Amino acid sequence: MPNFNDFIDQLKSNLVDHARQFGDDVKDEFVEDGKAFAEEAKEDLKRWTQLMAEDKLTRDDFEFLVKGKKDIAKMEALKQKGLAKARLDKFKNALLGTVVNSAFNVFGDHS
Repeated sequence: MPNFNDFIDQLKSNLVDHARQFGDDVKDEFVEDGKAFAEEAKEDLKRWTQLMAEDKLTRDDFEFLVKGKKDIAKMEALKQKGLAKARLDKFKNALLGTVVNSAFNVFGDHS
């Protein structure tokens, strides 16, 4: 049965893969911000992925909960690059999508 560490490993891998599409100028910062988000939301993510593993949380529910954490995705590394707010929002949405997809790559789609 997959566990939280499997999810974190998958998330890190997916962040690197996803970052490549944004270009060399911001890919490292995207990965850094993604790891910071996962650390900040760690306890919630741990609880929610456990519920998914037990078939007690659907993909839609998980996605809703992750999006509720959008405010803690501060994107500090990307902000330091001087990106416009609209572009930061795009990165933030991509990050949240990567978190959701990573969880379902590990725990399966139970919706």
